[in-house]
Amino acid sequence: MKKLFIVLFCVCIICIGVCIGLKVKYDSTVEKGEEQFESERDELKVFVTDSPIDHIAEPDEPEESEKPAESESETSAPEATVPLSATLDFEVMQQTNPDICAWIEIEGTKVDYPVLQSPDNDDKYLKTAYDGSRYIGGALFTQATYNSNDFNDPVTVIYGHTMASGTLFGQLQKIYTSQAKFADHSEIKLYLPDGVRYYDVFAAVPFAPVHILHNYDFTVQYWYENFFGKVFDVRSLNATFNEELAPQFGDRVLILSTCLNEDSSQRFLVMAVNRDDHADNG
Repeated sequence: MKKLFIVLFCVCIICIGVCIGLKVKYDSTVEKGEEQFESERDELKVFVTDSPIDHIAEPDEPEESEKPAESESETSAPEATVPLSATLDFEVMQQTNPDICAWIEIEGTKVDYPVLQSPDNDDKYLKTAYDGSRYIGGALFTQATYNSNDFNDPVTVIYGHTMASGTLFGQLQKIYTSQAKFADHSEIKLYLPDGVRYYDVFAAVPFAPVHILHNYDFTVQYWYENFFGKVFDVRSLNATFNEELAPQFGDRVLILSTCLNEDSSQRFLVMAVNRDDHADNG
């Protein structure tokens, strides 16, 4: 009996060791995948740029022989170029994946990613990277069943995983549950093929795991106001608001949706109103 106990004990120790080893290997694989994902993301973000400006001498500029001698640092200075345009080159980016429909950026955070929409599979990018490869973190995406890819719907929901490393939407809860950080990161920039839009964050809340766009018809004023009324009624230590920016019917709203850290069955939502719409309706 004693020998059997020793054998069982040894087997348990071996199993624990194997499990720990597999967990470490899994974590390192995920980390490597995330590093590669971020690196390739940086290469994908291509701006539309103009050609460098040729240097043209002013009419009263002295002749070459009359110019004072230039220092070495002056002669080696690079030529002036046109500043980068605020427009991303979607034609180039869509060569990687035609499903890329936007690019979202929140300055000072890791949120700096393409947004995708599959025309025939709403859940494709849960486990598929923006380049079409298999990736545990997937990508940021909208659903074609409920949203157009031009972001002109009354409410557009962008989904993304809460990654432990902070990538994708992994930083949202940490940032927006702090009132100070909420204020520091209140602007969301959305690049689209036709230009750049700016959104101002007005709420960040834990929310029930309902499919928002399936359950609320935001083209109807009652349901629009009913939903955002519920948002501002949320009472939680994880909820922060800027009630001055509360949307009015007709304002286009962007919702970033991810898992709540304490309960993955719940959602954590960051909501922002289109700046131009809100100014017009204000």
